[in-house]
Amino acid sequence: MPLDMEDKEKTEDPTQGSHPSRFSGKRSQLKSEAGRLWQTALAHLEIWTHKKRKRFSQTYASYLIGQYLYEVGFRAEYDVVRIWRTTKSAAQMLFHAAAWAGMRLAKQCKRVLLELGEDIAGPIVGVFKGFKGLRHTAKSKYQEEGATTAAKHSAVYLGTGLLKYLRVLGRAASYALPVAGLFLFVSVVQEKMSETYALAVECNGQVVGYVEDELVFDEAKDKVKSRIVLAQDQQWDVDPTFTLATAQEVMDVNATADAILMASSDQIQEATGLEVDGQLVAITDGTQQLQDYLAQRKAEYEDPNNPNLRVEFVQSVQTVDGLYASETVQDVSQVIEMLSGLKEQQQDYAIQAGDSLTLVASRFDLTSAQLKELNPKLNDSSYNWPIGDTLVVHQEVPYLQIKTIETVTTEEVIEFTTTKQDDNELAYGKTVTDQEGQDGLDQVTYEYIRVNGILTEVTEISRVCLKEPVTEIIRRGTKMPEGSESSTAVFGTGTLLWPVPGYTSVTRWMSSGHKGADLAAPYGTPILAADSGVVIKAGWNAAGSGYGYSIVIQHSPGNTTLYAHCSSLAVSVGQSVSKGQVIGYVGSTGWSTGNHLHFEIYKNGTLVSARNYFPNK
Repeated sequence: MPLDMEDKEKTEDPTQGSHPSRFSGKRSQLKSEAGRLWQTALAHLEIWTHKKRKRFSQTYASYLIGQYLYEVGFRAEYDVVRIWRTTKSAAQMLFHAAAWAGMRLAKQCKRVLLELGEDIAGPIVGVFKGFKGLRHTAKSKYQEEGATTAAKHSAVYLGTGLLKYLRVLGRAASYALPVAGLFLFVSVVQEKMSETYALAVECNGQVVGYVEDELVFDEAKDKVKSRIVLAQDQQWDVDPTFTLATAQEVMDVNATADAILMASSDQIQEATGLEVDGQLVAITDGTQQLQDYLAQRKAEYEDPNNPNLRVEFVQSVQTVDGLYASETVQDVSQVIEMLSGLKEQQQDYAIQAGDSLTLVASRFDLTSAQLKELNPKLNDSSYNWPIGDTLVVHQEVPYLQIKTIETVTTEEVIEFTTTKQDDNELAYGKTVTDQEGQDGLDQVTYEYIRVNGILTEVTEISRVCLKEPVTEIIRRGTKMPEGSESSTAVFGTGTLLWPVPGYTSVTRWMSSGHKGADLAAPYGTPILAADSGVVIKAGWNAAGSGYGYSIVIQHSPGNTTLYAHCSSLAVSVGQSVSKGQVIGYVGSTGWSTGNHLHFEIYKNGTLVSARNYFPNK
């Protein structure tokens, strides 16, 4: 039973006496408490043991690491010391070996130098000693036994000395000869280096001259080939070579080319080449005749009395004198005939004021059909001959073309301008000049360029104002008469608008039997005012008999437009209209066939064709 139950029973029955189970419960309690204390002690012992073991492990690991690092450091220090001792011993050995070798070499050099000095100086010393002994022997024998005996003993003495020192003389010569050879070699090299070297040009086995370098030689070869290029059926190979040589004078490119040509063939002669635009076109021996012909061609266009005229060839023309292959030389008459002929080349003409098809064609001896064939754009009916536009007038031109450049200074009148100011206090149609206009005057310098007499270009070089023009100021009345739909009039801009944008075609233009242009369009197509102005006529046959419903608009005094055969009108007399305003509608009233607008233009009171204003319609 648990302890608390036992206590409970004891409390409930205090009168109950002692019982053996009471002591057994205490024993169990004490036993349990002792077990708990034992377990706690064991746990503390385990913790203490673990800590000691861990501390011992850490201490032992530190000991091992320290021991390892000590051994590594000791071994490294020991190795360094050992290497140093080995290196020191090796260096000492090398030093002693080098010192020993140096001493041996010095002794050997000393011995060689002594032997060399003995070999070189020995013969000299021997010669001096020999001559001294010879002199002493000859002198003593001469005094004792006379000249003959002295000469005999001297000869014997000299022979004995030569035999004695013959070996020494051979060794001395073995040293002297190389030195002498080296001296001779240096002298020869210095002498050769002081000479002038060049390339000897050889042609057909003979030296024709000398050039400074290979570049001159190559240019000379090219020049030789250029001089014989016209010989189309000629087989002539020029293959000069060069070798290194010494020379005092060298040739330039032209002299070298001449020398090669002279040595390459006996078919060489002096002649004149004609170059046109950098190309060699002919070679002739008639140099003077050719020069005279070229001068005469330019003289045809020169004017001695005009210092402002310059004459020159259109092409770059020059003559080159030199040596040429005889087979390429032409007779001067053949060359002149070629230069006097024609060649295929287009010639253009710039359109000037007043030009027309027939006028331009006749100017160049062409028919109108030929001019159209050269210029297909002339077949277009809308072409209006704009000034400055170019036309092809020839496809064959002279072989040599002459260009003249003329400078002309002239005075040009500068027309004054007119400024028109609207005045609504002045009646419409009336004008008042507030300031008279005066023309100005300019001094202008032009450059006229003509090719073969035909003007091809005009350039303004300078312009100086001599007199400023004075602007004319005119007031024009815009006040409309009483009763008009508009109180003031509107003047035109001067530029006309196509009156029927919705037209389909122009069936007729102005001609001798027809006053205006007929613009075909569907019935009821709007008709626009060609320019701003005042309606001066409007109604049935207002513009004249047979015009049906018609309108006349005055844009400025003398300038009007007329619109006829309208189906109906949108304006009335006295009304101001703006450019592009709807004024009526297309119809076929009056003497008319088919729906169209009959349109007329009057300039300063004169009827003019609408085609002049609308060439592309």
